[in-house]
Amino acid sequence: MFIVLSDPVTDEKIVLLVSISSVKPDRWNDESCLLYSGDHPFIKKNSFVDYSSARIEPGDKLLRGVKAGKLIPQDPVSDDVFERICAGVMASRRTPRNIKQFFLIHCTD
Repeated sequence: MFIVLSDPVTDEKIVLLVSISSVKPDRWNDESCLLYSGDHPFIKKNSFVDYSSARIEPGDKLLRGVKAGKLIPQDPVSDDVFERICAGVMASRRTPRNIKQFFLIHCTD
């Protein structure tokens, strides 16, 4: 599951995406933003936002994926969960520098 953190920006209509991964015992898990069953209907077990795999993609690419049936839109996360995920962008030591820069420019007031 990926969560879109930004509105489309620039002429290319690019967006910021973060991925959600399941917590696995005895493996590395970024604890900057943990998610639990009940945080979103898609999340069935303890999970974390994997900021190391955050990416910036053209919005058109996402739309093509939806139209082709490769991407399946989900309901948005609650405002509270969204705020936790956004706070983790800057808190995680695993967030790439270019992602933090994009976030600061396009996702904060």
